Amino acid sequence: MIELIFGAVIGLFIGVCAGLFPGLHTNLLAVLIAGLHFDVLFSCVLLVSLAVSRSVVDALPTVFLGASDDVMALLPGHQLLRKGFGIEAVKFCVAGSVLGFIFCLFLLPVFLFGFPLIFSVIRPFLFWLLLVLVIILLLRDSWWAFVVFLLAGFLGFFSLDSVCEPLFPLLSGLFGAGNLLFSLFDKVEIPEQIDTDVVRLPKRSLLFSVLSGVLAGSIVTLFPGLGPSQAAALAQVKRQKSFSYLVLVGALGTVDVLISLVAFFSLGKARNGAVVVIDQLLGSISSPVLYAFIAVACFSVGIAAIVALFASKWYALLVENIDYSLISLFILFFLLIMSFVLSGWLGVIIFVTAACIGLIAPLTNISRSHAMGCLLLPTLILLW
Repeated sequence: MIELIFGAVIGLFIGVCAGLFPGLHTNLLAVLIAGLHFDVLFSCVLLVSLAVSRSVVDALPTVFLGASDDVMALLPGHQLLRKGFGIEAVKFCVAGSVLGFIFCLFLLPVFLFGFPLIFSVIRPFLFWLLLVLVIILLLRDSWWAFVVFLLAGFLGFFSLDSVCEPLFPLLSGLFGAGNLLFSLFDKVEIPEQIDTDVVRLPKRSLLFSVLSGVLAGSIVTLFPGLGPSQAAALAQVKRQKSFSYLVLVGALGTVDVLISLVAFFSLGKARNGAVVVIDQLLGSISSPVLYAFIAVACFSVGIAAIVALFASKWYALLVENIDYSLISLFILFFLLIMSFVLSGWLGVIIFVTAACIGLIAPLTNISRSHAMGCLLLPTLILLW
């Protein structure tokens, strides 16, 4: 019991720090923790706590800095930031994370019994179903969506087996650097951020956004290569307001961790970076271990939500009092250096190439989620 508590606390601390500072992806931290060769159960508890807490706190760099690898909320978060509602945007992201997690807990029995049945039915048609979902996502935007998907897909295909830790330069370039470069060209000016509770969502809209996040997150978990960004694109209703959308993607980010644990338990399939490492460490999990992980996740999501709400005020002061261009340049430099440290000069080339591809989406006004072709196209080729 002491080992579980200690692992949960340490994981919470690392996850909060990683969430506050952009570029520290859960996948990278999971690999580093696995390499430290701690006790297996301690490492797994730490990873669950880390992944859940980071998914909540990541709302801050996503909204205020636009440098998060979480592509889901970059555009609406920035729109609200420019209007002075950055703190409010964080509140709705965090509300989505907490409410989505709670709804997911109530639906756990459905997932535990439903996933094996559904997956056994779709497994023979997995390639075609995944292809159809990808085409549906691409057809929702202009022909530039196909360009971004294919360019990112081929870059991912040639990168994944070429360098050590290819996901960091690949995803940081596509989703972090591309958006930062665009903000530099656009000369973003951040107004004073308003800390108020006057913004409200109708209960019906709030409930719809949370349930959409849980449902979409559970569906994409059944398909390899799909993640929260694709789930957000599938669940998004065009008439949704920005705050509703942030609730949706907040729910998706946190629900993804919990549902991935359930999918690993019931299907033996790891769909999340932290869960992949848990799979490597444990091989499988029993019911008591799953329940322990869920208890750790409950602890982490509650504390992380409180930290995120308090820290949002400090983030607001940061962007108000420091030149936004300097912040963007600093983060770009950090991502470039980390790409070199983790993946060498080839990683730097991948990062720069990915950043150029990542610029296409904001320049052509299409969803950045199409850049996830870097993982989807290799997955389709593998399934074929």
